[in-house]
Amino acid sequence: MLKHRVATGGGFLALVAAMYVWAPDWLLGGFVVVLASLAVIETVDLLTGAGYPALRWTSLGVSLLWMLGAWFAATGDPDWIHIKWLLPGISAWAIFLGCLFRSDQSKTLEKLAGSFFTVAYVPGLMQFILLILFLGNGGEDGRSLLLYGILVIKSTDMGAYFTGRSLGRHKLIPRISPAKTWEGVVGGLVAAMASSSLILFLYGYSVSDIGFHPIDGVVLGALLGASGVLGDLVESMLKRAADIKDSGHWLKGLGGILDVLDSLIFALPVLYLYISWFL
Repeated sequence: MLKHRVATGGGFLALVAAMYVWAPDWLLGGFVVVLASLAVIETVDLLTGAGYPALRWTSLGVSLLWMLGAWFAATGDPDWIHIKWLLPGISAWAIFLGCLFRSDQSKTLEKLAGSFFTVAYVPGLMQFILLILFLGNGGEDGRSLLLYGILVIKSTDMGAYFTGRSLGRHKLIPRISPAKTWEGVVGGLVAAMASSSLILFLYGYSVSDIGFHPIDGVVLGALLGASGVLGDLVESMLKRAADIKDSGHWLKGLGGILDVLDSLIFALPVLYLYISWFL
């Protein structure tokens, strides 16, 4: 129901705002790691329902290693900076060994595929949240940038939802997400560009000590909005394959962690790469 969506979404945003203002960097990072762990569990359950029973504990362990690698590498630990480049190989070893020593050797290829997908989808993308959070000399240096990204991406969701409900006529990809329309996508992108430009203006075009130009507000808004829509569609595709409505039941009215993070985990890497390459 809409009232449950509004109440749960408002509570979640209030929590994010409170942590932005008061939480130390280690608590913010820990919160992201917990969200990633819950997202891994949901992904494993989702893939199992689709016929690809990923290795739950192996995937979770490898994912935690990825997130910790991003955390310590981003904060400048020289040992972890080197280890981070070894994580793909370590992950492959762990997953292969996890399948090799199982007593049940049925669906081995499916387990391998599901486990590799879980690691690529969750920590492979969510590590960028930590990379943004610890951008610079500490947690506070990146938290404003992270908040900017979250607000722009979520404004895309809201713009698409309300525009689609009022003006939506042409279906986007009905076989994947019957409710989404082209009109909603356009409304979401307009909302993203407007919110991005407004937020950068209010920050004086300097967020987390990174200088922006007014054109960056429009370009980043479009890129974040489009990649957020893509992330939403990918999760819808996965749920369609597993024949489920929500990825989980942690958040009443919103579903699971992936239902909330689907657009963020696809769009925030774009924000990090844009900053790294152009700013």
